[in-house]
Amino acid sequence: MMYFPVFLDLSQQVPMLSGVFFLTHLTLLLQPVELNSEEVKVIGPGEPILALVGEEVEFSCYLSPYLDAEDMEIRWFRSQTSDVVHLYRGGQELHSQQMVQFQNRTKLIKDFIMDGMVNLKLHGIIPADEGLYGCRFLSTNFSREAIWELEVAGM
Repeated sequence: MMYFPVFLDLSQQVPMLSGVFFLTHLTLLLQPVELNSEEVKVIGPGEPILALVGEEVEFSCYLSPYLDAEDMEIRWFRSQTSDVVHLYRGGQELHSQQMVQFQNRTKLIKDFIMDGMVNLKLHGIIPADEGLYGCRFLSTNFSREAIWELEVAGM
């Protein structure tokens, strides 16, 4: 196969029609895409997380593809969704819904919630914190979750 070099003459004006064509296609690319709810995934920690007694651990969850999660319910749970570690719904954190052992020990980091990314900090780790955890994103179109394990090492 032979290759022929192509040189663009940048000194020539680009016709107006080409510019309009380019802008139209760029605008179409930037439009929000309607997703099939089966295409949405929740990504959490890919492997067990190790935490030390007394320390802090951070759990990260995000939507793939990135979607604005500001108006979604985001539930951090222990073993099953009814065991609430932290609950965000309607733009508010609902601390009254937390299990007693997690009250005053969690902090939701939602700096990138508009991109579907949230982190939950759990501080004051105790041996009883060891076990399965998950995060669930719930919207009007879908409900998805990710599950992982927290391992606690003593001192």
